[in-house]
Amino acid sequence: MKITLFALALLASAAVAVPSGAATREPIVAKALALGTMKATLVHATTGAMVLDQITIAPGGNFGWHTHGSPVAVVVTGGTLTVFDPSIGKCAPFKVSRGQSFVEPANHIHLARNDTARPVTLYALYLGIPKNVGANIPAKQPAGCSA
Repeated sequence: MKITLFALALLASAAVAVPSGAATREPIVAKALALGTMKATLVHATTGAMVLDQITIAPGGNFGWHTHGSPVAVVVTGGTLTVFDPSIGKCAPFKVSRGQSFVEPANHIHLARNDTARPVTLYALYLGIPKNVGANIPAKQPAGCSA
């Protein structure tokens, strides 16, 4: 009887001392950094770097006319961004506010700025920046646009 109790105690202590693999692993935890609604898009990403930038645009801040070396998905997390795009509404400015998002194709000229008195915050995910190409490339103001 003493041998049986000793064997059971030894077995129980071994079970406590060696946790199972599943019990020691942390669960997968995901935290949304930004959430925005978007329209369907057909962008083509190529092989290259994927970069996620967190960007703050001070009041009066302006990216200037530019393109991107890859498609870029943007989610505005605070404030309101004013965007000028010659392919939308004859370059009339449109607003993108907190909780909204948009996708720009590569090499598409546009301008974004903060016309408000509060900072604008956003995340920009660049999808496949080619080697030796910048994420933001300065461009000339297109004809018909006055920003």
